Amino acid sequence: MAGQTTVHSVDKAMTLLEILLSHRAPMTLQELSQAAGYPKSTVHALLTTMRAHAMIEQQNDGRYALGIRLFECGCAVSSAWDIGRLAHPHLEQLAGATGASAFLALLDGRNAISFDQCISATGLQVVPAVGGRMPLHATSQGKVLLSCMSDREVVKLLEEGGMQAFTPHTITDPRRFVAGLAAVRQNGYAVEDGEYRIGLRSAAAPVYDSSGRVRYALGVAGLFRRVQSEDFQNAVAHLIHQARQLSMALGWRGV
Repeated sequence: MAGQTTVHSVDKAMTLLEILLSHRAPMTLQELSQAAGYPKSTVHALLTTMRAHAMIEQQNDGRYALGIRLFECGCAVSSAWDIGRLAHPHLEQLAGATGASAFLALLDGRNAISFDQCISATGLQVVPAVGGRMPLHATSQGKVLLSCMSDREVVKLLEEGGMQAFTPHTITDPRRFVAGLAAVRQNGYAVEDGEYRIGLRSAAAPVYDSSGRVRYALGVAGLFRRVQSEDFQNAVAHLIHQARQLSMALGWRGV
C-alpha cells in the first residue's frame, strides 16, 4: 500500500510505465486506461507529460510505447553495475602481476574520485580510499581523465580550480600541463612521477565504454624507484593490457 508521502500523479505515471513494460508492445489510450483503471483524460495527461521527457513515445498509429530516455537510463544503470562487477578482477590481476596497488578512478568535476582499488601484497596504502578525491593535475588518473578533453577545456578547468603544488615536482602551469597531455594521448597512458607524493609513482590508462568514450582511469601505484626502471615499465605493460581488457568487457571494440 502506498505511504502517506506518495505523490499520486507520480505513482500513476509509474503504473503506466509498468503496464507498458509488462505488455511488451505498444498500447492504445483506451487499453492503457482500462489496464490502469484511470480515466482516459488522466492517462492522456500523464502520457503527454512523459512524452515531453522522452519517457513515452507515440507511434504513427496513435499507440503509446516506452521512450528512448528509458533505454538511456537503463544503459546508465547497467554501466554502473557492470563496472563494479567487472573491474575488480582486473584490479586484482594488475596488483598481483605488478606487486603494486591498483585503482580505478572516474572524473567528478575538478577531481578524480577513487571508485575501486586493490592493495598490493605488501599492504602498504599508497592509493586513496574508495570515494577519496585526488587532484587532476598531480595524478596519473587525473591526466588520463583530462586527456579526452580539448586543450582549451583543460586550461579553463585548471585555471578555475587552481593547481596546488603538492611537491617540488608538481606542474602548476596550466599550459605546460596541457603540453604534456599530447604524450598521454599518443602513448595511451599517463605517468605521475612524484608530483603528488614524494617517492610515489603511478601510471594510469583510459577505460572506454561501448561508445568509445573515456569513462574511467585504471591505474597502478607504488614506491617504484624510477619511472624508467624495469619494474615500472613492466607495470605499465600490464596496466595497458588490463585497461584494454576491461574496456572490451564494457563493450568497447577498439580502434
